[in-house]
Amino acid sequence: MEQNKFRKYFLILFSFFILSNCQLELIEARHVNFNKIEFGANVKASFKNKSLKYFSQSSSPDNYNLKISSLQFKKKNLYGGPAARAKQIEIIGELEFNFINESSSNNGKLKISGWIPVNENNPQAEMMAQKKMVEELEFLLLEDLLQEYWIIES
Repeated sequence: MEQNKFRKYFLILFSFFILSNCQLELIEARHVNFNKIEFGANVKASFKNKSLKYFSQSSSPDNYNLKISSLQFKKKNLYGGPAARAKQIEIIGELEFNFINESSSNNGKLKISGWIPVNENNPQAEMMAQKKMVEELEFLLLEDLLQEYWIIES
């Protein structure tokens, strides 16, 4: 009698374990493939390398072509306080893109921004923080571009 209960509970536990592992296989791993990826003249090499890691190239009639025409980062100082000194720096990233297929062409513009505090005591640290912020904004722009692709694809 005890063996039957053990087998019953063991089978239930084992089936839950199998089902939970099988659910991971049900999620489809999708990669974004483009026929061709082109970049404009003002797109930095670091962004090109990052985007080539995000997207892959393979020739298929169903795939889109991606053209990133421009990527710009602008810096804006935000002033405040009684002395009207710079308090924060806003960095705005703008990406212009175009998805081209045989039957359609979809273009758009993505904007993203981030803020860092001004460090008057250590300008070198402020410059390093700005560089790190630009790197983060590049990744965020790539993720937004990926979302735009999935919206167009669906």
